[in-house]
Amino acid sequence: MINQSNRSLRLFFLFSLCAFYLLTQSTTWAQRDLTDIPPPDPELERKSFKVAEGFEVNLYAADPQIAKPIQMNFDPQGRLWIAASEIYPHIKPGEKANDKILVVEDKDGDGTADKTTVFADGLLIPTAVMPGDGGAYVGNSTELLHLKDTNGDGKADVRKTVLAGFGTEDTHHILHTLRWGPGGHLYFNQSIYIHSHIETPHGVRRLNGGGIWKYRPETMDLEVVMRGMVNSWGHHFDRWGQSFCTDGAYGHGINYTFPGAAFVTAVGMDRILKGLNLGSPKHCGLEILSGRHLPDDWQGNMITNDFRGHRVCRFVVTENEAGYVSREQVEVIKTDHVAFRPIDVKMGPDGAIYIADWYNPIIQHGEVDFRDPRRDHTHGRIWRVTYKGKPTLPRPKLVNATNQELLDALKLPEEWTRQNAKNVLRERGQAKVENDLKVWLKNLDPNDLQFEHNLLEGLWVAQCINSVQPELLIRCLESKDGRARAAAVRVARHWKDQIPLSYQLIAPLADDTHPRVRLEAVRALSFYDQPTVLTDAYQALDHPIDEFLDYALWLTTRETKPIWLPQVLEGKSTLQKDPRKLLFALTAVNSSEVAPVITKLIQTGQIPDSEMQTSLNLMAKFGTSNDLQPLFELALKKDTKAAQKATILRALVQAFQSRKVRPAGDLSSLQKLFTSQSLPVQQAAIDCAGLWKNESLRTPIRDLAQSDQTKLELRKSCLFALARLGGIQNQDLLENLSIDSDSQDLRIASVAALAEMNLKLAAKQTVSLMKDITSPSQLSALSNIFVQRKRGAGVLVHALNGKTISKDAAIQLGRLIQSSGRANPQLAKAIAVAGGLSSSGAPQAVNLSPKEMASMVSAIKTKGDAKRGEAIFRRADLSCLKCHAIGGAGGKVGPDMISLGGSAQLDYIVDSLLNPNKKVKENYNAVTVVTDQGKVFSGVLVRRTDSQLVLRDVNDNIMNIPLDQIDEEAPAASLMPVGLLDKLTRQELVDLTRFLSELGKTEAYRVGKERVVRRWRVMKGTPAAMNAIRRTRHATAATENPAFVWEPAYSQVNGNLPVRNFDEIGKLHVSNRAKGAAFVRCELEATSPGKTILKFNSVEGLKMWIGEKPVVLKPETELELTKGKHRLTFAINLTPERDVLRLELLDAKDSPAQVAIVNGK
Repeated sequence: MINQSNRSLRLFFLFSLCAFYLLTQSTTWAQRDLTDIPPPDPELERKSFKVAEGFEVNLYAADPQIAKPIQMNFDPQGRLWIAASEIYPHIKPGEKANDKILVVEDKDGDGTADKTTVFADGLLIPTAVMPGDGGAYVGNSTELLHLKDTNGDGKADVRKTVLAGFGTEDTHHILHTLRWGPGGHLYFNQSIYIHSHIETPHGVRRLNGGGIWKYRPETMDLEVVMRGMVNSWGHHFDRWGQSFCTDGAYGHGINYTFPGAAFVTAVGMDRILKGLNLGSPKHCGLEILSGRHLPDDWQGNMITNDFRGHRVCRFVVTENEAGYVSREQVEVIKTDHVAFRPIDVKMGPDGAIYIADWYNPIIQHGEVDFRDPRRDHTHGRIWRVTYKGKPTLPRPKLVNATNQELLDALKLPEEWTRQNAKNVLRERGQAKVENDLKVWLKNLDPNDLQFEHNLLEGLWVAQCINSVQPELLIRCLESKDGRARAAAVRVARHWKDQIPLSYQLIAPLADDTHPRVRLEAVRALSFYDQPTVLTDAYQALDHPIDEFLDYALWLTTRETKPIWLPQVLEGKSTLQKDPRKLLFALTAVNSSEVAPVITKLIQTGQIPDSEMQTSLNLMAKFGTSNDLQPLFELALKKDTKAAQKATILRALVQAFQSRKVRPAGDLSSLQKLFTSQSLPVQQAAIDCAGLWKNESLRTPIRDLAQSDQTKLELRKSCLFALARLGGIQNQDLLENLSIDSDSQDLRIASVAALAEMNLKLAAKQTVSLMKDITSPSQLSALSNIFVQRKRGAGVLVHALNGKTISKDAAIQLGRLIQSSGRANPQLAKAIAVAGGLSSSGAPQAVNLSPKEMASMVSAIKTKGDAKRGEAIFRRADLSCLKCHAIGGAGGKVGPDMISLGGSAQLDYIVDSLLNPNKKVKENYNAVTVVTDQGKVFSGVLVRRTDSQLVLRDVNDNIMNIPLDQIDEEAPAASLMPVGLLDKLTRQELVDLTRFLSELGKTEAYRVGKERVVRRWRVMKGTPAAMNAIRRTRHATAATENPAFVWEPAYSQVNGNLPVRNFDEIGKLHVSNRAKGAAFVRCELEATSPGKTILKFNSVEGLKMWIGEKPVVLKPETELELTKGKHRLTFAINLTPERDVLRLELLDAKDSPAQVAIVNGK
């Protein structure tokens, strides 16, 4: 067994190693197994590929001509430019920087490169290259360079620093993903750990953290167009100029973005957008397919790389209201070859798909040792994917083409050709192109099915060559195609200083019939300082609002606050004629100035119930005593609904706890709420009384606290109120209840309240309680009293000295302290000694020697069973799914394990299990914060805004901590407890590791493209639940009955939900074979209404309700869904034939519905 004794563990491993040695006669073979990489023969790799039906792959270029490609782009001549780095991830001391920019050519057009030129060398980790302006732009560490060959020898001889000041804190986050936009801007990305401060002729431009830059070469204008993401190595524009990106270190798949949007990790942002494929693997690179060489159903598909899982993925992205929805399709390529690492993908001039393969068994991320000997520094290849059903295209001849030929190329279906034609025209400039463009536009055929798009292409050319053409812009803004109008809005904003009436052109489009036009107009208006800007933008609120348009309105509201808020405060805003729009504006801004206005809206009943909580949160954050006084009076009124009373009182509690602000006036009338029929009202009222130290209420609160007739939850509130009121009598009462009460929960609550008054006395009583309590939840409540206080751990250590607690309590407490994220070695030791455990204190991390690791790795490969390992991973006592998701289903405190096996080597997985703090996955480092009130919080950093720190704790709770209340902030230990796996046998550890090592690597343990339900809720078989079902009927399970307790349950990797061990609660059928029924739930969300199909593995013995409405089931059941979330409840007859439940979501033919499965914890 692996147990608390590190010595026993090490002896066990050494014994196993001896047996292994006898089998192999040598340990050197096993150690080589940790350093060898697969045979680097490209043909062996190619033969391992499973390619999409109808497609084939050939090797375009490989080492030694190229090595370690990072980014690639074709120039208008059809040559492939590659940024390559053999030094990555860092330069060693004394090593010379000699990374390269390569130019690869297929001179004879046979689909295989036959010439490679070193355009530039002596570079330090160039992470991006984009041909243009007579040379190439290169992302090189802190700089954006422009390299140029002036003598025609194929090598750069002019080096110009275009921009400097980009951060270099992390080499796989530095400047990357160069991309020309349709209007002549150069776009590039940086990632989470980078802080950039760029001097330009127009001022310093800053970006702290991840985001996308937009740069205009001829004017040197530079701006940030998107913020956030973890590692956004992928950005592209669709046929209509809409932006999409991917994230190489976050699991949201394809992300739709627009000007100003912010995503996860965005610094300073209070609100972020989500991607389109939640729970998806992490992706690198992005290409949007087009052209006559590819099948019709592949047009517009988005291609990106699951570099961890050795896959080139394909998504179909379709319009949905203002935004999009995305569905994964069959992969372009998938393989089990561990060194296939696709990191970039581009369409070529011949219509084929080109894939840059980093080729490495190590994925290069920071948690892997920079000097791991398995890191490959010499190989790399470019793969070419073609469709067998159609010939590839002749390479367009663009460089020497006439303007007319280049303009006509804009009508072609190949995006590569259109973009490169625009690039050539841009370089020729306005003087040489403008007249020909006007003639071409004049001759466009309005009857052409592509007329609207051709016109838009002409507008983009005008933008590329800086030819401001108001008439052309107006034609596009009035296009019959909403997609063209949306694209034209961005151009109008770009030309705002050149077209005096551009505001008047944009403002009416916030009321456009197309939701994406409205979104683009709303965002464009934020760049103007017109007095009616928000009124004009809020025309969009007269239409249906989806999450993207809602975000755009929220962002524009905040950015234009200096314009409209003074008008509101002076009572001169037209928004005040429409309370709904006014409330949207007030709740969007983070300002104390809005409190009096919101108070008036609440008093006059103009705030709907759906917005009341948001409004009161603002009042709690910003309201003065005078602002809060009318709210207090509203809570006292008889005709105010109980739910609203409770919500108001909770906001008053929050106001005092965060800012020590209470309502003005006499507050003694609070007592009348003590007898409310609503428990939440009673609790909130008593909380207020204690916080406000209302002495006149001391006696009635004591009476409630001492009465056995008072409900337990209300008594708990009374205890804390008495602690806050203070006094020796209250302290004695709390001490007595902590000793004498028959209720363990009340005793714990008494101790918690006592800690507010006398921490030492509370610690003494806690030690007494620890002798009797073994429940993990109760022990957690006890330990949190102390570990969440600055001095708490030390006080409890002193109280434990010389005392005895139960061994089970000591074990549980040790684990809880480990998982708290705050190191407390003295407390861990004191608990261990008191519980009769090892005096070493907390469970010890295990660091295996190289020989021990070799033995373990060999055992995993030869004796590990992934099926058994999955069962271990799912065990409740290990709580793996509490912190980790697989395919988006599970906790978020740790990384999603969806492709762990494809990205991590066995020894790293073993290390992470036995010593969680040795290598912590980037973006999952824990933080511990101590507030000015002495409270301690630990969790994973979600984001840092301008006003608060946002953490996620081990239970997935989000904690918002005001920055001005933080006294201390420091890195914390991993939230995965050391010793969590001590209860496993060695074989169980071997099986578990084998399972983890298969995730995302082999077909049996890949999360496929099928949309299957992975997160469920299962009803616990409590006596109350049993009684409720027996007294009523199974349909009761579909209601919100307080007797039911629903706990998370998760499907296996293959999508099956094991049901055999679920609690049996009732019988579905009366028969000899019938067993009890189990009840489970899941959720669907329809962003567009319509029909969808549920596909079951079997409907035998299965009943279903949507909401509370029964549904007759078939193997494929069609549902008509309205927009919004829908709860599905199932009753499962637990017969011997029923092992699993599997539910897959299918699209109904010709249905407009857009339906997604709700995942998470």
